[in-house]
Amino acid sequence: MKKQIIISSLIVAALWSLTAIAVFNTASAKESESSGLLANNSTLTTKTPIATSSETVYVMTDENGNAKSKFIGSTIYDGNENLPFEFKVSYFLDGQEITAKDLAGKSGHVKIVFNYASTARYQSRLVPFIAITNLVLDHSKFANIKLDNGKIVHETPDSYIIAGFSLAGGNSNLGVDFIPETFTLEADVTDFKLENTYTVFDNSLIADLDLSKLTDLDSVVNSIYQLSDGLDKIISGANTLVDGSAAALDGTKKLHEGSKAIANGITELRTKLGELTDNNDNLNNGASSIFDSILATASQRLSAPDHPINLTQENFEITLNYLIRITPEGPEKTALQQTLAQLRTVKGFCDGLKDYTAGVAAAAGGEKVIELSAGATQISDSLGDLVEGQTKLYQGTITLRDGLNTFKTSGIDKLVNFAKNDLSRFTNNLRATVRAAASYRNFGNTDAKSVKFVVKTPSI
Repeated sequence: MKKQIIISSLIVAALWSLTAIAVFNTASAKESESSGLLANNSTLTTKTPIATSSETVYVMTDENGNAKSKFIGSTIYDGNENLPFEFKVSYFLDGQEITAKDLAGKSGHVKIVFNYASTARYQSRLVPFIAITNLVLDHSKFANIKLDNGKIVHETPDSYIIAGFSLAGGNSNLGVDFIPETFTLEADVTDFKLENTYTVFDNSLIADLDLSKLTDLDSVVNSIYQLSDGLDKIISGANTLVDGSAAALDGTKKLHEGSKAIANGITELRTKLGELTDNNDNLNNGASSIFDSILATASQRLSAPDHPINLTQENFEITLNYLIRITPEGPEKTALQQTLAQLRTVKGFCDGLKDYTAGVAAAAGGEKVIELSAGATQISDSLGDLVEGQTKLYQGTITLRDGLNTFKTSGIDKLVNFAKNDLSRFTNNLRATVRAAASYRNFGNTDAKSVKFVVKTPSI
């Protein structure tokens, strides 16, 4: 696992250098280096490992990646040294290889393959280069984009910004076969057009790697085992997520069925409201009669022979509050307070009944029920959409779980076996690869301590 961690770190770090690619445009060939002098007859064996500046070489190519001219800053390079890498671009339309010029303006399924290879050597090892290609695709022309060893790093309303990556020389040096050596883009295209592409070849990230920790192979192996154990826990969590998603989906389905029942019930309610409206007057009159009877009973109980009291629905509050004020503290005052509270409760019931019957009468008009019915139907439809969404989520959790299992069996488990049997050879290869990267520090400027190449292909 250590080998993939290191290489993945390199690629991730290299992706950050895309900012530099975006800055380089058609005016980049005029950029001036801090030491714009050219050194003739510069060769790999005579380069100075440690110097004082960095060097950028701009390479202009044709549509297939064949170098046409080289610049160091704003000065054209006319020396004899070959580029330390090979870069090739191939084009295909509907499965058939095609030239870039013939592809221009065509429509169909397009595939573009970028090939990267290292050609410089040091002590029988290839000098490794991280290669990153940057290109921009027009939204209106490219659809259904598929990338192999690349990703969409940014998207605007008008375009996709895409990066492809490789570690040229990595597989050969490290004795592995999983490091990408090509970047492939496929898409359905209308009226094909492609702006300039830019590719950076840089070996400084590899050359400056600190491999001191590789001396402790036991810790590396233990780290791989820990990663394997951790992945087992993640897979267990994914299984729990699948179970939870299944339960949530089942609950949402039941809720959806309930909402449909409610919507149907409200529709039926509309047919019953007319019947309820006919009983409104009977309900209100009956409640009022009961209230009057209670008031009459309270009036009789509170009246004295020389002081009759007649409580009505309109005056019982005022009358009882007056009696409570003039009655001294004691059982009689408490009884008056209790009577007032009871009568207020009865009045509240009667008022609530009036509100209810008024609501029934209004609902019988149809507007409220129609709104309620429409709302219930909308809720039911929304829950139907939620069921569909949760179904997709459930299917996604299954895909995640299955993907993690595949990753473990086809990737991590193999790396655990690798750590047991082949880690020593790999670390030796990695050290030799870093030494090869560190050996290549300049191209035309012998004072440079690092060099990168920016390759530009023309627009199509």
